[in-house]
Amino acid sequence: MDKKRVNFIEIIILSGIILVLSMWSYSRNKIWNSDIDLWKDCVQKSPHKPRPHENLGVAYEKVGEYEKALKSVEKAIQINPRYANAYYNYGLIVHKLGETDKAILMIKKSLEMDPHLVLAYYSLGGIYFGKGRYEESVEALNNFLKIYPNFPEAHHSLAMAYAPQRQFDKAVEEFEREIRINPYHTLAHLNLGQIYWYEFQKKEKALYHLKAALALDPFLPNRGGIQNLVRQLERIL
Repeated sequence: MDKKRVNFIEIIILSGIILVLSMWSYSRNKIWNSDIDLWKDCVQKSPHKPRPHENLGVAYEKVGEYEKALKSVEKAIQINPRYANAYYNYGLIVHKLGETDKAILMIKKSLEMDPHLVLAYYSLGGIYFGKGRYEESVEALNNFLKIYPNFPEAHHSLAMAYAPQRQFDKAVEEFEREIRINPYHTLAHLNLGQIYWYEFQKKEKALYHLKAALALDPFLPNRGGIQNLVRQLERIL
């Protein structure tokens, strides 16, 4: 296989892993230290309700106090062993601690408790991707997109899971969908440009997306290399 093709696939995987580390988390309002005090107070007033314990755990998790977060979420599960959100948040916390297998187990359990906890599929997709389990990542993300077809980043994430499997037709389709949702998505343009050229030899489409990526981000990784590729493509008749 052409070395440049190998390199661009590696770049796609690496950028996906970075995206996983920064993106796959529960969507909540901003958590400040004052929220810890707030939920501590709620726990004191309602010690036998699971939700205050879970929310206290979420507050601890947001400031990086993971052990305290686990204890609080475990208490919520102890009070209500069928509390799906608590299992889900437990999974997110242990994932941040590097226990990915346990995270997968807990998040899947949350879906068993509540199949409507759709965001859990999104998180699973990210965790599977980080472990190189791309087929399972695709399945989880497709389950999520059935319910939220226009969710920002989701199609990009799905494309990233297709690319290492060399399913480039599907990857292109998902990158293009992401750009329809967000025309300013730099990485989607960059990945499309590379795939269109290295896999399909479609110069015009490759140039369009590579130039878009360069225009959108002055600090684009390997900017010099991308500029060189654009110049090479422009010289091809």
